[in-house]
Amino acid sequence: MLGVRTAALVVILLLAACGTARRAPVAQGPEPQRLTVQAAGGEGELKAVRELISSFEQANAGVQVEFVGVPSQGDHIAKLSTSFAAGSPPDVFLLNYRRLGPFVQRAVVAPPDGDDLDLYPGPVEAFTYSGELACLPTNASSTVAYLNEDLFARAGVPLPAADWTWTDLETAAKALDAKNIPAMGFDVGVRVVAPFVWTAGGEIVDDTDAPTRTTLDSAAGRRALAYLTGLQAYGVDATARAAADPADQFAAGRLAIYFDSRRAVPSLRKADVAFDVRPLPRANAARPSASLLASDAYCVAKASQSPELAASLARFAAGGPGATVPALRPLAQSEAFLDPAQRPRSSQVFLDVLPDLRRLPNVAVEDEAEEAADDLLAQLFAGKAGLEQTAAAVDAATAEVYGRG
Repeated sequence: MLGVRTAALVVILLLAACGTARRAPVAQGPEPQRLTVQAAGGEGELKAVRELISSFEQANAGVQVEFVGVPSQGDHIAKLSTSFAAGSPPDVFLLNYRRLGPFVQRAVVAPPDGDDLDLYPGPVEAFTYSGELACLPTNASSTVAYLNEDLFARAGVPLPAADWTWTDLETAAKALDAKNIPAMGFDVGVRVVAPFVWTAGGEIVDDTDAPTRTTLDSAAGRRALAYLTGLQAYGVDATARAAADPADQFAAGRLAIYFDSRRAVPSLRKADVAFDVRPLPRANAARPSASLLASDAYCVAKASQSPELAASLARFAAGGPGATVPALRPLAQSEAFLDPAQRPRSSQVFLDVLPDLRRLPNVAVEDEAEEAADDLLAQLFAGKAGLEQTAAAVDAATAEVYGRG
């Protein structure tokens, strides 16, 4: 049975999905209408999709939706590729904008009808390919800093202000470390590095729409890498990261600061950790803050046997309740989403950072380019390669991948 908060979100979602009064309800027939939806994610994310599907079925009598939940993004993309090649794709599938390229390039998605939806511009732009919106965004999350309130209190360190800087973060990390509290933890890769490059005044790629290489081998890129590798001295280094994922360490209450998007919230609430959030720190007080857009959308397969029903579900799901920040503005700004009785108390942070969100490319080879970069960055953060060597190697490796795309 849906909880009070989820029920409130569903009511808002139903109103948003209805659109204008001219939209007719899905036609009902004697035989059940069937759809298949495929998505990937963690426990909280997949649970949110199941609840959304259940709400859609309740709102449309006679509709049956089969849900295919895949635990990893890699398996999700492989399964989608195989099903499209076989001519039997799911009617609707959830896709991150960074993995959009191959599907629009192969012209297998049907453009959505969502002009009247009040969606945040960031995710809309991320899912726009060659001037056309390809899929309907459902969230507009961002990378933020998660803070363990109990560990900060135990160390006697005040929680940082919303406009904190790299210096403030390092000062807090040193103070926590001095009390034998592991301070810092984050996943190694382009998604963590990018916001620090941006706030240092640099770019992560030479052209977001038509990238030819990453640009870590720049003054801002090297500065961001030096700062992040230095933070490892106050928390989770490569050895500790190999032993236990930083996300799991934070959820277990053993880590004071962790970088992630809002996808971490459901598992942290379940773990009953006393946590709050802050925007990522800026390089200095004169620099604007920056964060990375994390956005997914519901895409409709052109090969769907029930295209109108599939489009109706995608529209229903746009901005729907889930593990991250709704892309639908009224839902994101609702009391149900910002509920101060739920952690984090500073949920408004997720909305405050929206104007500062930047994105990575959505070209067909983006996944491959990021994988090449992440492998090299892992060597740097493990102390097995030098900073300048790594920055140059990342730029060269991604240039080769982008060149093929």
